Order: sequence, then structure tokens, then C-alpha cells
Amino acid sequence: MITLEKLLEYKTFYVIRNHNYVVSQQICEQLINLKVKCLELTFTIPNVAELISFVRNKYPTILVGAGTVLTLEQAMQAATAGAQFLVGPVFNQAVSEYCHQNNLLYIPGAMTLQEVNNIVNAKWEIIKIFPATAFKLNFIQTIKTFFPTKVYMASGGINLTNYEEAKNLGYDLIAVGAFITGDINSTGLDMEKFKTFETIINQ
Repeated sequence: MITLEKLLEYKTFYVIRNHNYVVSQQICEQLINLKVKCLELTFTIPNVAELISFVRNKYPTILVGAGTVLTLEQAMQAATAGAQFLVGPVFNQAVSEYCHQNNLLYIPGAMTLQEVNNIVNAKWEIIKIFPATAFKLNFIQTIKTFFPTKVYMASGGINLTNYEEAKNLGYDLIAVGAFITGDINSTGLDMEKFKTFETIINQ
């Protein structure tokens, strides 16, 4: 699957969670102009399907995923808009089946070994550990003891101080959100933190 290969190549992508469509679009374009190659646009954004379609059409080389996908209806909206992968905070059976039927990459979230096992049994390659900082980051090593062949994504709470630790502990992908792209009420990108973070990940 090309999308999986691209995500593993990029390793880090930016998550945009906002309650303002215009601000979300501005953050998208800022990040793209700063050479970011992969974005996750969440369903907290009003009319997020429209924004996904906008980015896919205007910037066809950018990998665009839909985040906070909780229902089959959302999955279908995102796919129709052109989302190349779907991310959820939890596993949803209907979304899983839809994505398999439509050859669409699904990255569901898990917090326990049982939840990870459910995702493994549903035959998905990438598992989102969320929120990654709810426990000590080295919890990933316990998970990998039982499910060593899967790809793991850290999401939730990753920042300048713990990015290197997460990577060194065995996370294959890192989703970066609020500390750079802001919370749901943010008015824009934190450029200073972005530049510092990009320096760290490109070392």
C-alpha cells in the first residue's frame, strides 16, 4: 500500500484540530509552504470534508488523512473528499470493514493490550497509541513484546521534550498536534516551536 509506505518514509506528520475552518485552512497552507508533506485534518474542523478536498486538489503531492473518525458516515465523507488514510481515537468495526472494502488505510487508536489485539485481528498494520503520554512512553515496549511486527504511531502529548524519547523507545510514526498547530481555539501555527521541532526531527 503506497500510503503506508509514504507514512513510514515521512515518519512525522501534523494534526490540525480546530473549530474554525478558515484558521484550519491557513494552518494547512502554512505547513505546506514550509515543506510539510503529510497532514491529518480532524472532524473537529467544520466542513472538514471540504477542506480535505481543497488540499487534495490544490496540493496533489501532499498526503492527506482524516482524523477523529468515529463513524461510518464520517469515513464515507472523508473518502469521498479524497482522504488517503483515516485515523480514529478508537477502533470502529464498521469503519474498519468499509476501509478494507475500499482499500483505504485505517489507523485506529488503542490504549490497552486488548484494544491492540482487536486491531491486529482486524488486520491493520498501523496502530495508534492514544493518548501516548497517558502512561509512560515506554509502554510501547510492552506492547511490542506481544505484537512485534506491527507499526506503531504515537499520538497525544508528543512535544519538543519527549519526541526523541518516543522515537528511541520504538514508535515508528509520530503525530504532532496542539503544541505546534494549536488547540481547537487556536488562531494559527506556532512558528517558533515549528522551526525548533523541525530542527530536532531532521537531525
